[in-house]
Amino acid sequence: INTQVTHRVRERVTMARFIALWIGTLIQGDLESVNRIAEKYGFTNMGQVSALKHEEGSYLHNYQTCIWHINICTNVPFKVEWLQQQVLQRRVKRISRAGHISPIPMRRNNPVWNRLWYIQCSDSKACQSHMNIAAAWRRGYTGKGVVVSVLDDGIEREHPDLKPNYDPFASFDVNGQDQDRSSNSAVNYHGTQCAGVVAAAANSSRCTVGVSFHARIGGIRMLDGDVTDIVEAQSLSYSPRYIDVYLAGWGPKDDGATLDGPGPLTRLVLQNGVQTGRQGRGSIFVWPSGNGGERGDYCSCDGYSNSIYTVSISSSTQRGSQPDYLEPCPSTLATAYDNLITCDLQQSCSTAQSGTSLAASVAAGVIALTLEANPSLTWRDLQHIIVRTSKAHHLSAPDWRVNGAGYKVSHLYGFGLLDAESMVKEAERWKQVPSQHECAEEAAIQLSRLIHLGSALTSVHEATGCSGKALQHVAYVEHVVVRVTISHGRRGDLSITLTSPSGTTSQLLANRPLDNSTEGFQNWEFMTAHCWGEQAAGEWTLKIQDTPSQKRDGSKLGLLFLFWSLVIYGTAERPYPAHRERARSAEIPTDSDLSEEYNGPCDPECGDDGCEGPGPQQCVTCLHFFLKFKNNTRLCVSGCPTGFWGDRRRCKRCYASCESCTGSRNDQCTSCQPGHHLTEGTNTCTAICGENFYLDHDANMCRKCSENCLKCTSYSICTECKPHTSLQGNRCQRSCAAGFYHDPQEVACRPCHQACATCAGAGVEACNTCAEGYLMEEWRCVSSCSAGFYATEPNPEIADGCDASCLTCVGPSRWNCSSCSSGHSLQRGACVVNTECTDGRSAVIHVLFLTRLVHKFK
Repeated sequence: INTQVTHRVRERVTMARFIALWIGTLIQGDLESVNRIAEKYGFTNMGQVSALKHEEGSYLHNYQTCIWHINICTNVPFKVEWLQQQVLQRRVKRISRAGHISPIPMRRNNPVWNRLWYIQCSDSKACQSHMNIAAAWRRGYTGKGVVVSVLDDGIEREHPDLKPNYDPFASFDVNGQDQDRSSNSAVNYHGTQCAGVVAAAANSSRCTVGVSFHARIGGIRMLDGDVTDIVEAQSLSYSPRYIDVYLAGWGPKDDGATLDGPGPLTRLVLQNGVQTGRQGRGSIFVWPSGNGGERGDYCSCDGYSNSIYTVSISSSTQRGSQPDYLEPCPSTLATAYDNLITCDLQQSCSTAQSGTSLAASVAAGVIALTLEANPSLTWRDLQHIIVRTSKAHHLSAPDWRVNGAGYKVSHLYGFGLLDAESMVKEAERWKQVPSQHECAEEAAIQLSRLIHLGSALTSVHEATGCSGKALQHVAYVEHVVVRVTISHGRRGDLSITLTSPSGTTSQLLANRPLDNSTEGFQNWEFMTAHCWGEQAAGEWTLKIQDTPSQKRDGSKLGLLFLFWSLVIYGTAERPYPAHRERARSAEIPTDSDLSEEYNGPCDPECGDDGCEGPGPQQCVTCLHFFLKFKNNTRLCVSGCPTGFWGDRRRCKRCYASCESCTGSRNDQCTSCQPGHHLTEGTNTCTAICGENFYLDHDANMCRKCSENCLKCTSYSICTECKPHTSLQGNRCQRSCAAGFYHDPQEVACRPCHQACATCAGAGVEACNTCAEGYLMEEWRCVSSCSAGFYATEPNPEIADGCDASCLTCVGPSRWNCSSCSSGHSLQRGACVVNTECTDGRSAVIHVLFLTRLVHKFK
């Protein structure tokens, strides 16, 4: 139950990140007795957190009250198993602010359609993006019948692209505890952007088309207020029998120093979600891997993307290169693209520049297509399909390698780029994998010693895969979790690797230059998916390296205490038949002159017809593609290498200037060799962009300028116009008087919005300059500053955003606050963090004792 205090606080102990909210587990007591007890002690019963129940059948409750002395709590006349005060969590949205663009008429014969490069296909029906989203559409899958909910800052449900697919039953305002799930300020754009990528409607779209444009889309608003373990748990457990996919575009702070993850209730919700959600098939939780790459962050320090219950998604640029913000780690399952066109607030559009939350949104859409193809898939079935179908393609990484089961993996991209067509095809014929087993084995050695500079500590554990326990036995690996406890002077100086019995090495942790923490790791769980499909039994080797940084005295040795255990998740039986072990039915001739028939395992790239030996060059037929050499030999490969294209399973050479292609002609390129750019519309590679084209550096493409542009720097930014048109802002339009814009559909000049002095189109969002009495706030003209904005000096016609610590500010700078956000106090015009309890110890004393309240009181 949630309980709220109704009388004054007698003695309060404050701490900067603790709030007056509690959560606990009761061993016994029904709802009536709880209400009676709450009233007796001055509380109000606020209801259950979620539908979760305690293992013994009692409900999981939380308490909202102030911090009390020990003797206030010890007289409670019921048995408390666990009680914890809530802490404010710092959760950041994993995207940068998008660039605003004007509404786009989405017609396939419109040049803008080609800007949806991650979806659209060339005239030869081959998807340039390699994600094959349009190919999945052509098979009839558009997300129909699948429900996706975005856990974020709300979504603009009236946006023309989202309104047709908006689902109120998949939406809730956890911050306000009501049904209003809309974004309520100019800074809450993130959920709307993610929702647009997933399920923007296809017909009469204003901005874009969603990956699963017939899926139902909802919004759980939970980032627009205090975020606690309770808030996250309520969001992730909202309507689990109705919602199929939960998309979270946020996580702990990506600053290269934070070590954080879900609280105890959220961990329980995630576990319960995969067990009971979707009518027992398991809820699908999609998470971005993180945006802290530029700060040396590592996503194994994020307990959300590091969980076996989430699908952690990495990001790639269109050219297949690593974004600067990308965080590596072995828990990443797969990759999708970002830098996409999507929806924004005020019924506008945006070109989002970066962030793994966009890639996770693409993945959520692809997963919706897959669930439509087979609604009976379990959460583990889906992860198996992702592992089996993702491709390395053109993704550039120095650490691609093949694991012991034949899967190609990378710490940057997981198992590769999602392939929507392959996923729906696999789903169509999928048979449910065997039940999951969990095998926990503790390492026999506990170490406590000094490590010399540059040296490493190595511990080897001989795992049995719990072979003697039928319900725990794991023969074939899915996820591997390493729980470690380490005490060390500077956490950022440590790096950790795990090597499997098959020889696959996972970098569980890399050095983090900005992590100066002395707290080490307390039973932290590192997860790797890189051993997927390998054998569980054998030697697992944990290696810890101490590399002192300049911020630490290199003459001092690092005291390190280590305890670790291994948890292997997987199956006792092979999860699916191996085509490479197909038995031969032909009789073996007795003629001694004939060579002996090969009956051993085939290479994973061999087809169902078997092989003549173990290598990829000895297959009778190939599963995917083959390269043919001058000596008439063949080599089976999972995908055609750079410079080749697939023609009826054979890899053929592309034209000389093409890096990838759909045919051998010069106009069938899909990407170009270094020094060349792909020309939009002609699919040719050229060294210099021609007239009416501009160079899109991110995509390495020569793209067409808009219709009336003679020269441009982007599609919507013209620098020189064709005859009989003039430059209006950054668009070339037929000349109209000031205060009017040219309407190409009506072939007439129309008046601008009253807030605009000049404009490029209809609506307040199309203003180039503002009318008298209005000021420009981000991308729109307003009559007065919104909350969180102020009029700048010496340009009062422009509004700028206040500092994050301010709720409101007055200028002349963003730090001149007039009121403060939660957790801050106003002091001499500035908002400072509340720090009444500087070391936290006095508050912690009153919190931690409660976890030991397991006594039964009268």
